[in-house]
Amino acid sequence: MTPKGRSFEGDADKADSREDKGKARERGETALMALSTGARSFTRYGYSDLMREDRKYGVMHRIWPGTQRILLWGDPVSAAAHSRAFTFCGGDGVEIFEPLGFKGRRGSGLPGDRDGYADKSLQLRWDWEKYEYSFRVWGRLLYNPEAEPEVWRRDLRKSFHSAAGAVENALASSSRILPIITTTHGASAGNNTYWPEVYTNQPIVDAARRHPYTDTPAPRVFGNVSPLDPQLFSRINDFAGELLKGERSGKYSPVEVAQWLEDLSDTSMKELAKAEAQTPDKSDPAFRRLAIDVSIQCGLGRFFGAKFRSGVLYGIYEQSGDRIALEESLKAYQRARGSWAQLAEQGKVYVSDITAGELPHLRGHWLDRLPAMDADIADISNKLEGAKPVEARQQRAQAAVAEAIGRPQRGAVTLRHTPPTRFRPGQALEIDLSLEKPSKLVSARLHYRRVNQAERYQTAEMAMIDKRYKATIPASYTESPYPLQYYFELKESAERATLYPGFAADLANQPYFVVRARA
Repeated sequence: MTPKGRSFEGDADKADSREDKGKARERGETALMALSTGARSFTRYGYSDLMREDRKYGVMHRIWPGTQRILLWGDPVSAAAHSRAFTFCGGDGVEIFEPLGFKGRRGSGLPGDRDGYADKSLQLRWDWEKYEYSFRVWGRLLYNPEAEPEVWRRDLRKSFHSAAGAVENALASSSRILPIITTTHGASAGNNTYWPEVYTNQPIVDAARRHPYTDTPAPRVFGNVSPLDPQLFSRINDFAGELLKGERSGKYSPVEVAQWLEDLSDTSMKELAKAEAQTPDKSDPAFRRLAIDVSIQCGLGRFFGAKFRSGVLYGIYEQSGDRIALEESLKAYQRARGSWAQLAEQGKVYVSDITAGELPHLRGHWLDRLPAMDADIADISNKLEGAKPVEARQQRAQAAVAEAIGRPQRGAVTLRHTPPTRFRPGQALEIDLSLEKPSKLVSARLHYRRVNQAERYQTAEMAMIDKRYKATIPASYTESPYPLQYYFELKESAERATLYPGFAADLANQPYFVVRARA
């Protein structure tokens, strides 16, 4: 949060020396952190209640290297989407920490280079050189999300020649994997706890097994982890319950997320194979560094995709007693474990202790994480010994298992909706939409909220009037200093629902509409 027309450093701009500026900035940040605890904990990791239309300060976002701290990143589509997101409701942009910002954090540094390579043939003179492409993509697109692709492509051609196009595609697809995992499966809200890049396993079965995720809802097992956006994404155990009841919400399910991760991994590895075929010198260190990091991220996508499916299947077993669900959960977990073991082998080019903090779950290596997975897999296997034999299966359980292991298909309703340009605080706001093609909806709901993360969404059933679905946000609700955001939940049947606008194929768009107040 920054005062309008002043530097980020706040009162530090009054200081006479660099040392004084540093101390002043530290005091300012400490004061802001103090506001982010206790009753105002919702101010952490979001825009919280700061986006008032009458604010006398600016809002500057910050990207911490929490999700991804060592592997190479580079996706122009995501970078441009971030750039647009950070101007949301008049935001002033973003400052970004460099990729190795947490390397050796809090006294955990070890002798040697920060690049983390044990394989000397992959080491660089300067650790930042590995991320030149990341810096170029972030730097240009955060400044201008419409920047010409030539800005980053000429650098790729210089480094990878005829393989540049395939390299760009491989890295772009793999770079979307970890952010999706963090968004849809927030084992902890703390970046000092959750590091999906070198994930510390959370048990599916026994919450008493050791793990660091103390802010997962109890019992603290994998299936109870909340998404960072629970309005748009389902928890694993909640979704298993929906499948068994035959009553689906429009939220994106863990199985859909698993499919995204699997598809991105497959696409990335196909592009990487093309790049390898087009690269004359396979021993080139720059290409090897990229190929290894892309492969590890694809392995993470396949691991989490399979484990999400395993978690849903285990939830179906717990809630129905269906033995087949338990057997399929074990198979999916074993597949996840195989993907992890493969990426851990590829990760041997890195040192055995990759330090990103002082705590055990912030250091170590991918290989270190396998024993906890094996223990959890053994717990599922042991459950099979006492599981009832398969006789006449419940139809719902059978259908639920089929969906958990299959390829999900989201309903597609073609709509026409024009968002209001502005609203007047204290006056009711009517929202409507119409179907472009004939389609019978069981229901249409409007979900709306002030742009204030301390508040929950409101829901209004939409009525069909003059061949249009309509709902009204009441005057008492619009009487506030905040913009409004909303989206629609549409049901074609009890088991078929979708969201609008929802996510586009590249997952990079804003999945709701925003209306700001008239001046």
